[in-house]
Amino acid sequence: MMQTEIKCGSFTDEEIKRCIIYTKKRWGVRLPKNLKLILEKNSDGNIEVTYEPPINRSVYRSTDYLVNNLEKLNAAKQSEYSEKQINSVE
Repeated sequence: MMQTEIKCGSFTDEEIKRCIIYTKKRWGVRLPKNLKLILEKNSDGNIEVTYEPPINRSVYRSTDYLVNNLEKLNAAKQSEYSEKQINSVE
């Protein structure tokens, strides 16, 4: 079950539901069971969503597995990640 924590600002039930749906659509069905959404609303009214434990986006993008560190991947996926060529933007 996904937990939510409101760090700053006040949220309606509808806003919280939209954040949960956004997270599920963005990261798919591979969400960690202990994932906590931390919601913050800034002075402009924009909502910022962070995750605990943090999601390592570079590992997710290259392996298509949602993990927060490489040690959780099997040897084949670790090898795939290490062999991936990283392109820099100039």
